[in-house]
Amino acid sequence: MYNQNIPEPPQIKPGNNLVWAILTTIFCCLPFGIVAIVYASKVDGLWAAGDYAGAYYSAGKAKNWSIIAAACGTLGIIVYVILVSTGFAILGSQGY
Repeated sequence: MYNQNIPEPPQIKPGNNLVWAILTTIFCCLPFGIVAIVYASKVDGLWAAGDYAGAYYSAGKAKNWSIIAAACGTLGIIVYVILVSTGFAILGSQGY
């Protein structure tokens, strides 16, 4: 009665996280951001090709690399502020 060969409809397409990848590349950490951009750019192509698992995998990797890039950028800024403030404190105590 019912056709058993009808394929299951695809899941909801994952977001490609390309915006976050680009922003973390520009403002945070260039090397990790580039990796995030590469994964984010794969999502739409994989989805169009019918590789839904691959699209979800690439979207997740793009998100993870964007988070890593943001964390490294934030850590770098914190270390820079500490080093600069310590340097000024040392120079101030020496009478410069």
